[in-house]
Amino acid sequence: MNGEHADTERPTIALGAPAAPNTSGQYPQPASMDSMADAAPTLLGGLRRFFGLDIPPRAIELRFDTPRPNRKGRRPPLTPERAHALLGQNSATPDDYLKALLGIVGDLNRWPLDAERRLALLESLSGCFYAAVAPALKDLVAEGGGIPESPGRREVLELYERCAASLVQGYRALFAADYARSNFFYSRVRGRVYRCACRMLELIKLRQRLAGVRYLRLEADAWRTANTVFAALRACEPVDRVLDTLSLRNQSLDRRTQASLRQHYVSLSTYGILDATAWPEREQIAIDVYVNSVPHAIRVLDYDPRLDPRPWYLYASCYDDGAPTRRPPDDTRHGATVLLDHHALAAHIRADALALEQAIIAHDRFRVPPRLARIEADRRTAVAYLLQRNLRVGNDWTDEPAAAEQHRDLRVYAGFPEVRTHLLAIYSRDDDGRVKRSRELADLFAQRSAVIGEDDTAPQQSLWFVLQDSQDAMRIRTQETRFTNRMFVGNLLAYGFGEDEVRTPRIGKVNRIFRPTSGVVMLDIDYLASFATPVRLSGCAAPHPAGDSDPTLAPISEADLMGEPMTALLIHHPQHGWGIITPPQEQLWKDAFVCIRTGRRLTRARLGEVRDVTGEFCRFQVVSAALPAAAPSYPRPSAPAPAERPPPLPLPAG
Repeated sequence: MNGEHADTERPTIALGAPAAPNTSGQYPQPASMDSMADAAPTLLGGLRRFFGLDIPPRAIELRFDTPRPNRKGRRPPLTPERAHALLGQNSATPDDYLKALLGIVGDLNRWPLDAERRLALLESLSGCFYAAVAPALKDLVAEGGGIPESPGRREVLELYERCAASLVQGYRALFAADYARSNFFYSRVRGRVYRCACRMLELIKLRQRLAGVRYLRLEADAWRTANTVFAALRACEPVDRVLDTLSLRNQSLDRRTQASLRQHYVSLSTYGILDATAWPEREQIAIDVYVNSVPHAIRVLDYDPRLDPRPWYLYASCYDDGAPTRRPPDDTRHGATVLLDHHALAAHIRADALALEQAIIAHDRFRVPPRLARIEADRRTAVAYLLQRNLRVGNDWTDEPAAAEQHRDLRVYAGFPEVRTHLLAIYSRDDDGRVKRSRELADLFAQRSAVIGEDDTAPQQSLWFVLQDSQDAMRIRTQETRFTNRMFVGNLLAYGFGEDEVRTPRIGKVNRIFRPTSGVVMLDIDYLASFATPVRLSGCAAPHPAGDSDPTLAPISEADLMGEPMTALLIHHPQHGWGIITPPQEQLWKDAFVCIRTGRRLTRARLGEVRDVTGEFCRFQVVSAALPAAAPSYPRPSAPAPAERPPPLPLPAG
């Protein structure tokens, strides 16, 4: 009885802490052999994770230099609080603040510190830097740019660039040290490795923005770092885990408060996909605002050599020192390769551009696509046009050989007002030479990029040198100084070679700007028309033609005009026919009926496709049976000029 009672009252328990009764007051039953066998793999898995045996091998070599810290120079502050105090002592001006920050980061990169302390300081300093630079950069580009670049602006942007590069260097050294650890120690710092990688790519994106507003390439070292870091982590870690971003401190440039390593990396490809050199500086921020709002806009896929290239494919290899290219790699020297597919982005851009055009025609702001509604209203139309236009095959800014340069006495009149004034001079009667004398200074400026030089080389270097000249475009190069005539992307131009040709100028626009080296600037000019004449443009009521006659031939009178007339240019292209160039506006849009006034003559027309939208003008096709079918021509200097201003169109009589 005692033995049975003892067996009943004293339960058998597993080794370890004494068992406690469950909620019903009963003690747990002994573990079975099956349950102990099930626990063995779990215990083994825990041991493998503890020693880092399950971590994929880190087989990709980093191949970037990380200088070894030493104790030379000043010791950096050892806490974020001390760093903030030092920065506060230099907060009189933004430049002093950033110079102090640059000095602290430089000291931090040179001094040996514990990894956790180094990361804490880098995180704190990066947040301070981003919060200071993001709003300042947005305000700076809103002031306008193009060429020439003022010395003050250049110095500020170069200071921003040095700060960002120094912070990237700090994160890169920490990343490389952790990446090279054994599996046992690497398994304990995986979170830090991922954070360093995200910060590097986010700061390199900021460096890309800084280079973009100056029309420069992102440095090769920055591209090599971004490509290598992403390829190395993608091979051994998940890259879709989101972390807080630096833009959490200020959302002037990026509204995302969280992003993954993959999102940071694909963000670097957007400037190449949409050709940032063809965007005015103040619109470039819209590239990221739009792309970041498209879900899965750019997919990162494994590269398969058997896959045929597509227009929406880009290729990026591990050790590339440049942006993703549209050509697949031809060998394995560049390491692991990924494919970036932006087909979804292209589809969203085309759909949103069409929806915006329909909203403008209907004068219904509630139909504006949500992704474009994020853009300021006065820039939305230009941004939509630039997004759609620059999806085509990207531009190659490969430096032209010196032998390709030609000086052909190119003369350029820049800006809508200057182009119109030059055209009025061409059409005007100048019996006493007064108009010609009044245009002497403008004609002198047209021959060179700058009349005033900074040194004795200016008379030669400020000439326009032609690198390429085709039926549709021209590429030119010149020296850039502080006296260079102002030009910007989207600038309207009238140009020609020599005195005779500039009397019958071509009409074009600045399509791209690029600075291959300091003091040198290259411009791409798009050819828009072979003929232009100043006119006045008004809206007019829809006609009621009799029978099947063309509505543009219906009689028109002053009573049919609507709204205030605007200054415009009527143009003609040999292939595309008639068009109209207006100042920036949305009152008159596609399919609207308009009245073209030349002298005392009124011509009814209908606006066709939108061909161009920039910060300086809008360009439309024009459809009208009243316009001559034959190509028009400029008046000859010896021919008698008409008396009216603005001049009449070369229209058929009647």
